[in-house]
Formats: sequence, structure tokens, C-alpha cells
Amino acid sequence: MVAGGLPGGAVAGRKDILDWLDFAASEAAGRQKILHPGTFNGNPVSAAAAITTLRIIETTDACERANRTAETLRRRMNEVLADKGIGWSIYGTFSGFHVFMNPEDRTIDPMTFDPLSVPWKELKTKPADAANALRLALLLEGVDIGGWPGGLTSAAHSEADVEATIQAFSRAIDRLKAEGMPNVSAA
Repeated sequence: MVAGGLPGGAVAGRKDILDWLDFAASEAAGRQKILHPGTFNGNPVSAAAAITTLRIIETTDACERANRTAETLRRRMNEVLADKGIGWSIYGTFSGFHVFMNPEDRTIDPMTFDPLSVPWKELKTKPADAANALRLALLLEGVDIGGWPGGLTSAAHSEADVEATIQAFSRAIDRLKAEGMPNVSAA
């Protein structure tokens, strides 16, 4: 987000520390500026994209729309899991979603699962075979998610995008069940 989708990064911190990276502040303090190398430092295209992105965030409801989209996506994906009797859950906050793959085969209801109810290590444990299989099954359906597995939404995602993702997720789960994926356990 910081570079509007282009390669970029940001450094943040206290002003008295960041002043060591600033030519003018360092000169005024009578000291040499600290070198801060970076692949995209001073990249005008990334900087322009970042400025535009910040203006959009400041003047529109883009963040709220992205958050609402993710909330809908999480709820609808959990409905798919509940309908198919899969003991996984989709959780997250703001514009993100994560797949809890239930490595300990707990009895859970995807619709009421509380990620704080399981130890953090278990929450973040992703059986590699199941995580990879889910991502590949979704790719076969035209949807790409992160390999952790999970993803992010944006203000650009439409209701049609959500619907297409839900349909793809449903077919991907059916594919995993048909292939006998061991980590696709019943709820």
C-alpha cells in the first residue's frame, strides 16, 4: 500500500532518529548524514504512486470498502466451510483473511470460531500439503491467494469479485475432499 502497488518501502520512527537520514537536518546539526541504501530509494514512479495512494485514502472511503469486502469474504467463506462440514475457519481483521487449517483436528464451527481460543502456534501452523493443495485448487479456479494461506482485499474488489472467489473456494474445497486431502477434516 505504501507505494500504491509498486515496489517500495517506508522507514518510520522518531524524528530525532530519522533526522540522521535527512540531508538538511544533518547539515543543520553539523553532522554527516547516515547512508540509507535501498533499491527503491528516490524512485519517482513509486513516490508518485505513494502520494496518489495517500490522497485516495485521505479523501475516499477506500479503506472502509476494503475492510467491508474482507468481512463479507470471511463470512461467506466460513459459510462454505460450514455447509461442507469442513473443520477449518476463515478469520482476520480489517482487509485481511487467514485460513485456520485446524492442525489438531479440533471440533469447531467455522461460523463461531474464535482465533483467540487456540494457542498462537497452533493458529499459525499450516500443514504444508493442505496449504499448497488449497492454493493450487484455487489457482485452477482462477483465484490466487497468499501461500500462508490467506490474502488481502482492496477497494478495487467488487461484489462480483467476492462472488467469483466464493464459487471458486467452494469448488476448491470439493476438489480437496474428492482427492482425500487428510487435513480437510469434518467439523
